[in-house]
Amino acid sequence: MRLWGALPALVIMAAMACTAPQPARSSTAGKALSPPAPLLATAIRQAQHLGPAGDGTHVDLSLALKSRDPSGLARLVASGQTVTPLQYAAQFGPDPAKVQAALRELTSGGILGAWTPGSSLIAAGGPAPAVAAFFAIDIENYRLASGITFYASLDTPRLSAAIAAVVSSVTGLDDFRHARTYTVRPGGLTPTDVVAFYNLKPLRDAGLDGSGVTIVLPEIDDLPNLSDLNKFATKFGLPPYDPLVTIKRDTSWGTPEKPQGESVLDLEIIHEVAPAAKIVVYVSAPDFTHADRAFDQLVSDHLGSIISESLGACETDTPLGHRDLYSSIQDRSAAEGMSHFIASGDNGAYTCGIDQPPAASFPSTLPSVTAVGGTTVFESVQGVYFKEAAWGGPIDETGTGGGASQFYNLPDYQKIVSQASGHGHRQVPDVAADADPATGFHIIFGGQEGEAGGTSAAAPLWAGTVALIDQDLKRKGLREAGFANPAIYWMGENQAKFAASPFHDVKFGNNLAFDAAPGWDFATGWGSMDAAALDSAWILYIKGGGA
Repeated sequence: MRLWGALPALVIMAAMACTAPQPARSSTAGKALSPPAPLLATAIRQAQHLGPAGDGTHVDLSLALKSRDPSGLARLVASGQTVTPLQYAAQFGPDPAKVQAALRELTSGGILGAWTPGSSLIAAGGPAPAVAAFFAIDIENYRLASGITFYASLDTPRLSAAIAAVVSSVTGLDDFRHARTYTVRPGGLTPTDVVAFYNLKPLRDAGLDGSGVTIVLPEIDDLPNLSDLNKFATKFGLPPYDPLVTIKRDTSWGTPEKPQGESVLDLEIIHEVAPAAKIVVYVSAPDFTHADRAFDQLVSDHLGSIISESLGACETDTPLGHRDLYSSIQDRSAAEGMSHFIASGDNGAYTCGIDQPPAASFPSTLPSVTAVGGTTVFESVQGVYFKEAAWGGPIDETGTGGGASQFYNLPDYQKIVSQASGHGHRQVPDVAADADPATGFHIIFGGQEGEAGGTSAAAPLWAGTVALIDQDLKRKGLREAGFANPAIYWMGENQAKFAASPFHDVKFGNNLAFDAAPGWDFATGWGSMDAAALDSAWILYIKGGGA
């Protein structure tokens, strides 16, 4: 997955030999995975102080807006019930009159602000001195030894009465933290391998291909054309991408990074699983402020009911303002019936660095998302499922993200698997799929064939699988999956009720701190999917009225 300033890079695996059960061969080409970026406070200590940020430094902000009924919204999300966008705005959205008062206050302070009804944020910006004065903080400029410059403030912003009445937090007071991408290497599982390994073939044979379903993705590296994607589609006999893919961009979302391979990886994995599903990509700059704006618009547009995300950062170094705003937008998406699969990270249990205590990745730690961890896969002689291990690489300090949140309480659906080491907090991941670079996916990027892995690959694999399930549910006159965790934990607790288990229980391996074990664990959650069994279990869950 890509990191917001500290998550690991894309990883890749090779196709498995079919002469005996064994993991795919690891390729040696490509760059090494990146370690987590330094925490902001560490970067400031290491940097040269350039003095206060002047008028030439423009600061973009996102102000998180308060819900009118946060406890009611929490109950709604936990129940698995949904509301329409209009119902959400009327019951839970911010008070429009208070928002307008806040906008007037910003204008009086020399800061431009804008709000669109239905949005969870005010997009604002202005010269650094005006922002510093308005929020009673210092904003300073710094330069690292590498030559990179950034502005930052470690102060807590002061909110006036008009702002505090409707704003819960402020994001954008530094431009240091950025998401990052992963590496690409040769080889990897082909679409045929993936469909066979995770038992997707029965669904595809039943005519399930993602038709009528749309998957939406927030991305930070650009996708200027579809040439790589169409080359991939042609090579593997898949439909062309052109009528299926829409790229959304806006100047208020900033400038995305040049293509890094992340967007290509996400879209190629989704397409090989659900080749007729539509895909909408929202590209933004790699900082929290601009990405929050794009994510807010993604949820407001609601062009599809499945979100696949491969972004994240060290939870404890993620600013409170970003966590609050992102959480508010995500709660809205869950309340309106959207499924959201997020990569759990690729530095094992040490998302903040091996020199820091074990920590998980935000936003995978949010209780209202489905966190996807990673495995190493072992293919059978027949080319189908044999077994999986938790992905962990002690030498290069990589592996599946997993552990306990430092901020979010254990949700009700997870109490059946509460672990003492979780200390009463949200536990991740929820599920897992192939992510080890040594057992990766075949992709095409930059015109070249390669191999990629990481939990950035596991999350779109789950999103594509649920696209097939949503198609089947709609075919049967049932509601879409929506927020997936209540169903997933019900299935995990009731596996004896099913003719076949919806999960491959991963029982060995570790993520550098936590061991895989029977049942739910901090390395792989409930495990990977048996897609056909998962589809059958989901139908039973919804027909039964939910948990």
